[in-house]
Amino acid sequence: MADRKHGSKRAAQNLSNNTLCTPNRTVKSKNSKCNTPEIKKIEKEKEKEVNMSEIHQMFATMMTKLEKLDAIESDMKEIKLSLEYGHAEITDLKEENEKIKTDQNKERERIQKLEEDNNVLRRKIVDLQARSIGDNLLFFNIPENERENTTDIVHKILEEKMEIRDAQNTVKIDRSHRTGKKREENRKPRPIVVKFNFHQDQEYVRTHARKLKGTNIGISEQYPEEIESIRKTLYPELKKPKRKVNEQK
Repeated sequence: MADRKHGSKRAAQNLSNNTLCTPNRTVKSKNSKCNTPEIKKIEKEKEKEVNMSEIHQMFATMMTKLEKLDAIESDMKEIKLSLEYGHAEITDLKEENEKIKTDQNKERERIQKLEEDNNVLRRKIVDLQARSIGDNLLFFNIPENERENTTDIVHKILEEKMEIRDAQNTVKIDRSHRTGKKREENRKPRPIVVKFNFHQDQEYVRTHARKLKGTNIGISEQYPEEIESIRKTLYPELKKPKRKVNEQK
């Protein structure tokens, strides 16, 4: 009986030892395969391949950026050339502008000189006109007829209105005529311009002009248009003192 018990115990122990050892051997063999040098080498090569791929990608990215930088550099060169061209044009324009200013100053001086000369000539012409018509008188408000002899009309006024005896023989008139464009009927008659042969006769007639008061006929010296325009401007100012004197009286 004792031998049977001991035998069964040993068999049970051997069975448990076998079952326990079998999985340990299997795990040990798998772990040893994972850590072999060949596997480690393969893993390192894979890691190198991954690193090389990343490096290639980095290089591709850098090349793309470099290409962009080259394009930017090319654009910058074009901009620089454009700026240089623009600066050159601005310099040329400045020089041309200075030349134009110089020419304008010269032209302005020339025009100013011409204007001064023109004013001198105009004054001389006005002076000559004043001298040429210095012996003239204007007769106003004398009725105008179609076929009239203005010299006879003036002589008649001198004798009848201004009380100058034998005016036709004593007062020598070179010529006379109406001045200005012919006016329509019922309009104010045109003045008569009378040119005397002698300045003394013109002065003599002018001094007798006061005798025409109340006849509506007027006498005035003839002046060039420039002088007449100035006289029209100044005449109202000349009348102011006379008006004040009359008001005080």
